[in-house]
Amino acid sequence: MASKTVEPDTVDGTDEVAKTDDAVRAETAAEVPKRSRTAVRSAPAKRRRPDAAKRATADTSTAPPKSRRRAGALLVGLVALLLAATGFFGYHYFAASAGADNAETRSEIVRVANDYATKLSSFDYRDLNKNRESIAAMSTEDFGKKYDEMVKALTEIVANGKGVATAEVINSAVESVKDDKATVILFVNQKATNVVAPDGKNQPYRMVVKLQRTGGHWLVDDVQTV
Repeated sequence: MASKTVEPDTVDGTDEVAKTDDAVRAETAAEVPKRSRTAVRSAPAKRRRPDAAKRATADTSTAPPKSRRRAGALLVGLVALLLAATGFFGYHYFAASAGADNAETRSEIVRVANDYATKLSSFDYRDLNKNRESIAAMSTEDFGKKYDEMVKALTEIVANGKGVATAEVINSAVESVKDDKATVILFVNQKATNVVAPDGKNQPYRMVVKLQRTGGHWLVDDVQTV
C-alpha cells in the first residue's frame, strides 16, 4: 500500500497567524492617518496660542490697570461730592443770611404799618391834630398831602358828631416786598363813640398799607380800607 503523507496541522495555524498579523497591520495603518489628522488639527491651535498671548499682552499694555481706573473713578466721585457739598452748604449759608436780612426788613415794615394804622384810626374831636404831625412824618410827601386833604374834609364831620375812636391792630403780615416797595395787610379793630352811638361800637376792618423806602426809612405811600 502506498503510504500517505500526513501534513501537519501547523499550516492552518500559520495561515491564521498570518491573517492575524495582517489584521493588526491593517488596524495600525488605519489608526496612523487618524493620529496624523489629529496632530494636524491640533497644530494650528498650538500656533495660534502665541498670537493670542501677544494680543492679550498688547491689550493689557494699552488698557489702564484696574487699580488706576478705580482710583480715577474714586477721584471723580470725590470731586462731585465736594462740589455737591459746597453747593449745599453755600446755598444754605446765603439763604440763611438772606432770610435773616429779609426777616429783619419785614419786621421793620410791619412795625411801621402797625403804628401808622393805629394812629390813623384813632382820633378825638377835641384834638384832631394830635397825631397829625406823627402821621405826616411817617408818610411819603405825596401821601402826606392826601392825608392833609382827608383831615380837612373830615374835621367838621368829626367835630359836629363828637367822634372819638381808639384802634388796635389784631393781626398783620407782609404781603410782598420787592426792592424799595412793600405791601402789608392788617386787621384792625376800631371802637368809636359819637352822638349817634354814645356807648361805642366796635368796627373791625381790613387795611392795606403800601410802603416805600425813602432816605433809609420805610414810609407809607398809600392806605386803603376794605
